[in-house]
Amino acid sequence: MTYDSTFDQSRLDQLARQHLRNTDMTGRILFFGDPEENRLDLAAWQFDNDEDDEAIQGSDFKLQMMELLDTLLTYRAQHGQPNAGQGVVHMDGGKLSIKWLTKAEVEAMRS
Repeated sequence: MTYDSTFDQSRLDQLARQHLRNTDMTGRILFFGDPEENRLDLAAWQFDNDEDDEAIQGSDFKLQMMELLDTLLTYRAQHGQPNAGQGVVHMDGGKLSIKWLTKAEVEAMRS
């Protein structure tokens, strides 16, 4: 099976259409995978304001984003892509984008 470089963004776009159509939420999700299992291990949600953080707690969007991140980590690792274990998802209104980064780069963003 060939790696599809549009897979990540197309799935994020689909999730955004389902949950973020009329929102102005801004922030990011830092995520790390378990290096041995290539599965989601930790996600840190950082928002620009407390109202966005409160709105996302317990939502279907949060649950589905966590499931999607797990899927993306697994897919990327199966295809031997670089930085397959960690990255950041940026939320800008109704748009989501992902960057796969080194562990050190994501750790630096946690501060």
